[in-house]
Amino acid sequence: MRTRDTVDTVEVLYCAGWDPHTRSPVGPMSEDRARAHDATGEPYAVLLGAGGRQRALLQVSWTDHHLGMFLFDEEQRRVRRYDYRELAAGLLHLRCYEEWRHASADEPEFPERGWHFTLTTRPDSENARVELDHGGCLHTVRDLPARHRTLRRAEFGDWTAYADASMLGLAADGAPDLVPAPLPTELPDSGPDGRSTPWTAPQALRPRHLEALFTPGSRFADPHFGTAVVTAPEPAGVLRLPTGSVVAADPGTLGEGDEPFTVRVPPGEYPVVIATMEWEGKRWGDNTAALLRITDEPTVSWELAVRPGEDPRLLGEGEFYGFGVDTGMGAFLDAAGREGLAEAFEDRLEPGEATDPRTGTNLIAYHSGMGDGSYPVWVGRSAAGEVTCLVADMLILHHARPLPPTAPDTTTFRFPAAVQDTPGPQEPGTAGEAAAYIAALITEVADFKEGLRHR
Repeated sequence: MRTRDTVDTVEVLYCAGWDPHTRSPVGPMSEDRARAHDATGEPYAVLLGAGGRQRALLQVSWTDHHLGMFLFDEEQRRVRRYDYRELAAGLLHLRCYEEWRHASADEPEFPERGWHFTLTTRPDSENARVELDHGGCLHTVRDLPARHRTLRRAEFGDWTAYADASMLGLAADGAPDLVPAPLPTELPDSGPDGRSTPWTAPQALRPRHLEALFTPGSRFADPHFGTAVVTAPEPAGVLRLPTGSVVAADPGTLGEGDEPFTVRVPPGEYPVVIATMEWEGKRWGDNTAALLRITDEPTVSWELAVRPGEDPRLLGEGEFYGFGVDTGMGAFLDAAGREGLAEAFEDRLEPGEATDPRTGTNLIAYHSGMGDGSYPVWVGRSAAGEVTCLVADMLILHHARPLPPTAPDTTTFRFPAAVQDTPGPQEPGTAGEAAAYIAALITEVADFKEGLRHR
C-alpha cells in the first residue's frame, strides 16, 4: 500500500525548464528573476521537491494565459498533467487533465501503449469529455462541476495553492513550509544533447508561407511528395457581401451551424482567387488556399478567424478553429445568404459560383486541396490594422520547407482582438478538492470500463 511521506518543508527551485532525458532542471534562475518573469508574463518554471526527489513541475507563462503543472512519480517521471488557462482576470480554467500509470519502474514516460486517462473540459459546460485507454479505448462524458475546474490565480510564491500536500504525496496536515532549494553545483542551461531548451507554452497553429502560396514560382520541399512549384493563382469570381459577415463552409453541407466570423468587413463586392501548385515531375497538383481580397494594402500581420464562442486561449499545441469539409469543397459567402445558397448549391458536385435568386447573394466554391477535413481561415491586416483579406488555408504546404527563389515571410502573427472574459464560479474550489474529485471520477470510469469488459 502506497503511503505518504511525512515532510514539513518543500524546496522550491526556479529554472527555465525540465530535461526529460536526464530528469533534471535546466537553466538556473534566481527567485528575483523568476518574479520579474511573472510580472512581465515571460515563461519560467518552478520545481517543488521534498524527501530527496522532485514532486511537481509548474510551467508559467501569463502572456500565453497558461499555467501547466506536472506531478512526478518516484522514478521522476511526469505522470499527471494539469493544463490551466486564465480566461478571466484571476481565474484559471482547467482545460485538460492527463494521467499515465506505468507497469514497471523502468517504463519510459508517456508510453505509446499503456494506461492513459484524459479529461477535457469547456468553460461553459459541466460536461467533460473523458477517455480511458487501457486494453481498448473508452470514450464517455462525465460531470465536472465548475468549482472543480476553476482555481484562483495565486500570488507569486504561493505554489501549494496549485499542488497541496496531498497532491505532492506528503502527509502534512496543513500547508508545508516552502524554502529555497540549494542550487545544484552544475545546473546546465540545456540538456547534454542540446535538445532541452527553456520550455514554451502550448502554441496554437500559426500561418506559414501565405504570401508565397499566391506568388508564382515559389518552391517548397515536401518530404513525401517532393518539390512543389506555385503556379499562377486562378480567379474564382466576385463575392457579394451585403452585410460584410463572412462565412467559410462546405457548400454541400451548408446550414445554420456555419456561423460567420467575428471579424466583419465593409459590405461590398470582392474578388476570390485560388492558390494553385504542381508537384515537380508529377503533372498534378492541388489547390493550396483560397483568398478573399478586401483591399490592395500589403498584409503585415495575420490572425486566426474565429466564430462566436471560439476562444483562442483554449487552443493546444498545433490546434486551430476551422471549418469542416465533407464533400471535398469549401466556399466563401455572406451570412445573409446562407439559407438560400444552401438550396441553390444543393446536389452540385463542381466548384464555381452559385446565386440565390431571391436575395442576389452568391457563394464562391472551390476544391478543398486534398479533400475532406478541417481548415483554418486567416485574417490579414494592414499596418493600420485594417482587414486586407481572408485566406482559407488547405495546409498542404504548411510544413513544407521553402526553397529559393521563395521570398522569406516577413509577416507577424497576433491573437484576435481580446475575447470577453469567461466568468467562473463565485467560489472557485481548491487544487486538492479538484484532485480528489478527479481521482474518484477516474475510479468510477475505470470500474465502468471493467464492467463492460466482463459483460
